[in-house]
This record gives sequence, C-alpha cells and structure tokens, in this order.
Amino acid sequence: MNETPEWTSTEYLAGIAADELSTAMQRVGVLFLGCGTDEGGDVTVVFHDLADAATLMTLAVISDDTPGGLYDRATSGCISLTLLADELGEPTAEQQRAILERSWTWTIHPAMNLRRMGWHVSLTVPMADANQITANLNALRLGGAV
Repeated sequence: MNETPEWTSTEYLAGIAADELSTAMQRVGVLFLGCGTDEGGDVTVVFHDLADAATLMTLAVISDDTPGGLYDRATSGCISLTLLADELGEPTAEQQRAILERSWTWTIHPAMNLRRMGWHVSLTVPMADANQITANLNALRLGGAV
C-alpha cells in the first residue's frame, strides 16, 4: 500500500497552506493556539483571545468596500449582503448561501480564567484566502505594504 500523500489533493495542499500560515503568523507575532485543516480543504486557526484574532485582521486584511474582496469575505459577506439589500431589498436564501459559502467562518465563545472573562475564537477560511493571508503577512514582514 502506498502511504505517500497525493500532492495534488485538496487535503494535501490545504495542509501546506495551514503550515505556511502558521509560520507567517509566528514570524509577525500573531498569537494562536493552533492551525490546521478540515476535510473540505479549508484552513482553521484557533486563537486564545479575541485580541489575537484582531491582530491577524489588522496585519493581513485591508478594509475596503469591494464586494467579493478579501475584506468582504473576512466579514462574512457583509458588504455584498448590504449592497444586495440596498439595491434589491432582502437577498434571497440562494444569494445569501452563495455569499456565505465563500466567506470566512468565525466562531467565538466565552472563556473564563478564574474570574476573568475572555473569548476564544476560531476562524475557518478557504485555502486560497489562507494563502493570501500568508502572502500579506510575509510581505509585511519583509517591509512591504499589504
């Protein structure tokens, strides 16, 4: 039986994307608990605190109002959904589903440490966005602009 991973498989490429993102975050000082993949080829980062997730956003994503752009996907399609609502009224379920399928998924829950309240955050992004975040962080580290 061949144990060699298929280097063109989504799972293999997502694993590389997760490893590269992990390295890029470490190099610029973004604190996180773990970085891995899911069975669909998306990359998930788990942050110890909300501030750590905010640091990633601040360093890797430029805020703009481009529908379908990286910032729009990072905000779970907020720009696209707002534009649709402004132009057409309430977006259909199909339109919402299409926007959310390419958007980032943020999960947050309370995390008590003794009597101090904090938040654990996980972020799941498509592999292509993980690669873009990595490129942005590497450019920043090398003195370029995001």
